[in-house]
Amino acid sequence: MRYLNSSPVLPLHTSVQKYGSNMRLLTALFTICLAGLVLADVVTVQQCPDGPLPLSVDVVGCPSTPCNLPKGQDAAVMVEFTARKHLSALVPVVHASFSGLTVPFVLPDDRKDACEWLSGTVCPISPDEDVIYELQLPVLASYPSLSLNVELKLVDQANEVVTCFQLQANVV
Repeated sequence: MRYLNSSPVLPLHTSVQKYGSNMRLLTALFTICLAGLVLADVVTVQQCPDGPLPLSVDVVGCPSTPCNLPKGQDAAVMVEFTARKHLSALVPVVHASFSGLTVPFVLPDDRKDACEWLSGTVCPISPDEDVIYELQLPVLASYPSLSLNVELKLVDQANEVVTCFQLQANVV
């Protein structure tokens, strides 16, 4: 192997082989990422009376609203938002509205701290940080079959709304 300015000079066929190998790797990674985007079930949600909409809401298994929430399973909801200020605490507040009634949806104790359900980050959250929160919403087998509106608010340490959305759903 020859050296030019103390760097090895590889024969041309070796450089082309390495370039081709890198291109195949990049193409495979791009294909995997694109497939992930295509399979994501980002749905349209409605604005809450208070609080900004998240950047996106992905309800696993729901390509469009109303989302069907099967009884006896958790509904997985991925919520992406940008923090507008420093967040040291994050709490999910869920309400369900149906037949003219709005009732609080009490989450199990292990799901009451949204900081424990963040993907790729932890609390505290910095201003302008993009965050993904995963809500695992239990849909009990004992629930009646009905159409409802689900509202999720994420509130911070000062009980101020960080993000909020409403989603049409059916318990099936």
